[in-house]
Amino acid sequence: MSGMKPGELLGLTAACRRMYESGLVTGALGGVGVRVSSGDVMVSRAGSRLGFLQDTDMILMNGVRQQPDGKREGYTRDAGIFKAVLAVRKEAGSVIRIQSPYATALAHRGRKAMEKSQGLMEDLGGVVFVPFYRQGTAGLAGAVAEALRDNRIAIVEGQGPVLWGIDIEDAVDQAEALEAAAKVIFLLNGGNGAG
Repeated sequence: MSGMKPGELLGLTAACRRMYESGLVTGALGGVGVRVSSGDVMVSRAGSRLGFLQDTDMILMNGVRQQPDGKREGYTRDAGIFKAVLAVRKEAGSVIRIQSPYATALAHRGRKAMEKSQGLMEDLGGVVFVPFYRQGTAGLAGAVAEALRDNRIAIVEGQGPVLWGIDIEDAVDQAEALEAAAKVIFLLNGGNGAG
């Protein structure tokens, strides 16, 4: 695979499997972007099942990769977010979009519910709420990148969390911590997360 060494692919595959087994992603929901040793940015393709990631599921950001079966597959719709965040956070090696139940529910509850519970998320390196933008747009990519300039996690209204890590393992650690905090928020509020 161009730009990604075998060890990088193994590490990415293991981390994506961990996300799947932890319930952070399901089916083809969720996405990942990584900065590889060549300096290139690779992103998961649209429809990839991260829990069962294969090398053909990752695409270089400089174009659409021709698949072995001859089909042309496009980027995940979060590719613009991944590229924008990696551009503003030079120390970031990975950006992920998760679809875990509690953190995604928190994104649907709105800014007020999240702000009331900031104390539960203070050890996560900064969690910020991003207002709704249509998925796959430059506006959303720009808003998330700006929010993550000084924070580790952006919770996009009505969509879910996007977060970065020094590497893919660090990003998954952050995602697991966020999901645990979001679950506590819902438990403390009688299951409704409203506060």
